[in-house]
Amino acid sequence: MSTQVAPRRKCSYATLQEIIDDATRLAAADAPVTGNWSKGQIFDHLARLMDYSLDGFSFQLPWFFRVLGKHYFKARILKNGMLPGIKLKGDAKNALSPESVDDQTGLEHLRLTIQRLISEPQRFPSPFFGELSREEWDLLHCRHAELHMSFIAEP
Repeated sequence: MSTQVAPRRKCSYATLQEIIDDATRLAAADAPVTGNWSKGQIFDHLARLMDYSLDGFSFQLPWFFRVLGKHYFKARILKNGMLPGIKLKGDAKNALSPESVDDQTGLEHLRLTIQRLISEPQRFPSPFFGELSREEWDLLHCRHAELHMSFIAEP
């Protein structure tokens, strides 16, 4: 049994500013979405993880996920990016699942959060990877955005 995956565009972000520039361009161009979330939900989801990296997480993952994340997945994801298909569960799902927001509301949330990331130095530990430097967090946000923004097709 095979599953069909919607075609995705290739995204690569070197900076947080590139994420908001691309999101702004895609929202203005009325770009179609090939995944399950609207553009507003994608923007909101990205902003939620960014908010938690600045303000602290409201949940913790079981110890074995933290060990796997820190020692096995961290370097791979920061270098190669994330794969689709991860299903959040429990408190992580409740915290990170996007709201039903329109595209402009989600975009504004993302814009404001990226402004905070650029201007505020503090970062909290990841519930999956543990302690991350500011540079590692920024790189993780870029890899995370590459995954989700790839579901927004070129207009």
